[in-house]
Amino acid sequence: MNFELEPPKHGGDLEAFLRSENLDPKSADRWLDLSSACNREPWPIPESFLENSAKLWYELPDAFALQQAANEYFGLAPLAVGAGTQQFIEILPALLIEHAKSKKVWVPAVGYQEHGFSWRKWGYDVREYQDVSELLINEWDIAVVISPNNPSGQYLTSAQSEQLKVLLESSERYLVLDEAFLDATPEASWLNGPLPRSCFVLRSVGKFFGLAGARVGFMFGDQAFAASTKSLVGPWPVATPALHLVTQALKDRDWQAEALASLAERHAYFEANMVPKLNTLFDSQDMMHTPLFHTWQLELDQALKAVQALHSVGIHIRLGQGWVRLSLPAGHEMQRLNHGLVRLLQGHQLKELG
Repeated sequence: MNFELEPPKHGGDLEAFLRSENLDPKSADRWLDLSSACNREPWPIPESFLENSAKLWYELPDAFALQQAANEYFGLAPLAVGAGTQQFIEILPALLIEHAKSKKVWVPAVGYQEHGFSWRKWGYDVREYQDVSELLINEWDIAVVISPNNPSGQYLTSAQSEQLKVLLESSERYLVLDEAFLDATPEASWLNGPLPRSCFVLRSVGKFFGLAGARVGFMFGDQAFAASTKSLVGPWPVATPALHLVTQALKDRDWQAEALASLAERHAYFEANMVPKLNTLFDSQDMMHTPLFHTWQLELDQALKAVQALHSVGIHIRLGQGWVRLSLPAGHEMQRLNHGLVRLLQGHQLKELG
């Protein structure tokens, strides 16, 4: 075990970036921060909750109501509620350490880096794959799949899903399926059908609902792991106000329908009006997307220059190893992004794009 490894970097880091550049963190409000891939039009906190939530800070958390709401929303009872999907990523190596045949685990080379980081901390032999198809032809005991993948935007295909399920049913393997970004395309979830016994599915309210600060996630899997999962998570992983808030959000079907419609409308506008400008700015059309974000594959030096250019007009995005990612802006943020892009492109004598 090695708990002193260098942790991965994350988006949503505007204030940390400003501090690193010796800029006033209080100036964050003057930036358009598209570095996090969470919904920029989050579920609205009800006024009644804000007015009457004081007593919640004095009550020990009871997750019963949230578990019921999750059962109705996902169509399946979670093994446990935790402090975001991150908490389950942290405990899975300990949960499986005595169950898997070996300590070899395959994780995506491009994807949420906390997965590989967590297994490495616990001394697992971590191997990286470029495409899910590699899991269909290689031997493995534990594998992590992210669908849709952040930042690549890739989903499991129906054929890949069926092949993975066959593998799980026919051999002693364990699959961790991270569906944290799937709420905007729920038809693609493995929770819609019988879940293989050796599969763990992770879901979050931080992405589609935009409630990353609530720190609430769910893990689904075989009930045989329920007791050990809850033991590893601990008795009160989520604060009482967050439990009440997320319970309301999962029950708010009207907002969920409106959010799906808003994402589709904003996505269409972004594709028509922003993507051509960004393609020109990045000098690349190698782009993947989900309803919540767009990712461009770029050479590292090209990516650095693109980020610096956007910083010059007050727009902060996510920079990775050979890629950049923008979260889908809120409706009221589109014109601010457009104005910044036009300024940059006019500086390159491309005024016709304005």
